[in-house]
Amino acid sequence: MVAIGASAGGLSALKLLLATVPAESGVAFVVVVHLSPDHESHLSEILQVRANIPVQQIVGDVKLEPNRVYVIPPGQNLSAIDSHLRLTKLETERRARAPVDHFFRTLAKSHDGNSAAIILTGTGSDGTLGIQEVKQKGGLTVVQDPVEAEYDGMPRSAIDTGIIDLVLPLEEMVDYVLRFLKTQPRLPPPEDEPDAARPLLASILSVVRANQGRDFSRYKQSTIMRRIRRRMQLAHVEELTDYLELLQTTPEEVGELVNDFSITVTSFFRDPEVFDELSEKIIPRLFNASHEEESLRIWSIGCSTGEEAYTLAILMLEHAEKTNSDRPVQIFASDMHDMSLKRAREGLYPGDIEADVSQERLERFFKKENGAYRIKNEVRDLVVFSPHNFLSDPPFSRINLIVCRNVLIYLQRTLQPDIIELFHYALKAPGYLLLGTAETVTQSHLFVPENKTNGLYSRRNVPATEPKLPVFPFTRSGRKDEDRTNKAERALPSYGAMHHRMVERYAPPSVLVNSENKMVHLSRRAGRYMMHPGGVPSSNIFKLIREELQVELNAALQGASSATEPCISRPIVLKLDGEPREVTLYARRGSGEEDDIYTLVVFDERDPVQVQAVREGEERLGADSRELELELELTKRRLQTAIDEYETGQEDMRASNEELQSANEELRSTLEELETSKEELQSINEELQTANEVA
Repeated sequence: MVAIGASAGGLSALKLLLATVPAESGVAFVVVVHLSPDHESHLSEILQVRANIPVQQIVGDVKLEPNRVYVIPPGQNLSAIDSHLRLTKLETERRARAPVDHFFRTLAKSHDGNSAAIILTGTGSDGTLGIQEVKQKGGLTVVQDPVEAEYDGMPRSAIDTGIIDLVLPLEEMVDYVLRFLKTQPRLPPPEDEPDAARPLLASILSVVRANQGRDFSRYKQSTIMRRIRRRMQLAHVEELTDYLELLQTTPEEVGELVNDFSITVTSFFRDPEVFDELSEKIIPRLFNASHEEESLRIWSIGCSTGEEAYTLAILMLEHAEKTNSDRPVQIFASDMHDMSLKRAREGLYPGDIEADVSQERLERFFKKENGAYRIKNEVRDLVVFSPHNFLSDPPFSRINLIVCRNVLIYLQRTLQPDIIELFHYALKAPGYLLLGTAETVTQSHLFVPENKTNGLYSRRNVPATEPKLPVFPFTRSGRKDEDRTNKAERALPSYGAMHHRMVERYAPPSVLVNSENKMVHLSRRAGRYMMHPGGVPSSNIFKLIREELQVELNAALQGASSATEPCISRPIVLKLDGEPREVTLYARRGSGEEDDIYTLVVFDERDPVQVQAVREGEERLGADSRELELELELTKRRLQTAIDEYETGQEDMRASNEELQSANEELRSTLEELETSKEELQSINEELQTANEVA
């Protein structure tokens, strides 16, 4: 099936497009346009004049047949149900109507990858959300070149998603779409895959890893093969060996393949019943369980373009407002797809989100910009977007809620127990885990089901084992590492060993830490900065280091991991041997082949007399600075008053602007419908004139 969405200016574009369809294409075409629900449509008769195949307006349920064009009637939504088309009533509110999106979404669900979606001329953004779902399911996505479109609103909105396969002029569309649908890559079925395709698949993944630095070897092979199949169709290649050769000679194709592997589609309040349960049951528990000064920490894994993370932020803000809570909230949203993260940070979404977000929430948490919606700073400030691979990078810790929906379904089952252990480790008690509705937790000793249907689990308060990190890293040959270590040990002369011992004896205390924050070696006096807690013995430095040093140590290690120079902490005052000491931490990562995964942490301890001298100097400066601080505080208050008055004026202007934009959208929608009716009347008039001339 090929679905075509259009709005204003669509009649002329459809005429030109259908004129290029051959009589025996073997494909069913479905046309969805914006029509006035109050007038009869003659669109099918008008298009039939140019089309080489039968064109019919849909009435009731219709069974799909090849080599036909089906046209949506006025005042109806259209759905693709298996091999049939079904009509339902159009939404009563104009702002909620998005017939192109509605049809594209049903097409994605029922026809999987054996379909194509085309967006032609039109204003607004209808079709943008639906075409993303068609892409995720493996269908082809094509948009009319905005340069030639009479109205470029719909084409540009779809292109801005960054996931469109092709932007083409009208005369080239049908030929390319038919070639895509007729290209049938010869891939072995899943049951034969291990023997028939594994060597070629391994070679393809090796090319991806070498060119893009991404390892997809633990993804489900069925998912990987489905995405490869799609790229083969786009390249019109039917043999896997030919596609491997294309990847080896075309780096751009490798990048496109990685994008297809990584692409995920999300939306605001997707599966509303899941978020209703979060809002009514889980979020109140989170606010009640923690101390008022503690921040609530949420981790959204596989956040894609940010809709889910912002949905969580909206729910947290709504509850905080309802209960007058000032509890700090932090939402960490992670993904590995850079383009998706860029869109998420911008926080700008098409007007079609009106179908997923209530009018009240749109007004409260979004501001309208040129027909689109931008998330307000109040929501944006709660979310931190980060490129993060939860399978290989260290996890976020002390999390209250982990949301990882529809990510595990793409990974091999053998990997999932380790991932669940990782989630248990990252969560604090009480903590909650939200998975997709098709995902489940099998480790009942770690999690208790809250609602299996919605994929919601609570963390059992049992000792957490240290996670196996990384879950699947880029691995080096162990034999080479052993040979390198043995050679280094054999090459170390006795004088070098003696030098090392003397340096350790007289140098400041230090600790050598590996990439998993585990201590692999301590100098003689480094133990004075450690404390051994009760419980299972651990070599993790954060479990052993004195509490006063933990925050600065974490910052120093993070800074050292991305810098070539030592990362230096601020001085920390703590009591050692009953006397105050000032300790500064220096962290530096190794730069050689052998030590590049290790970081050296040095403890620079100062004499108590020096600490006292510094304090006396601070007291002398304090008296002089208090007067300046009072004057600064007065200036700050005056500035804040001016800022408040300015922001009040800005809010009034913004509210007036949004009202004008809303009225403008209503007028624009009405104009689209009038434009479509006008085009139909002009076409009928032309046909009548032609008939009169013939008569």
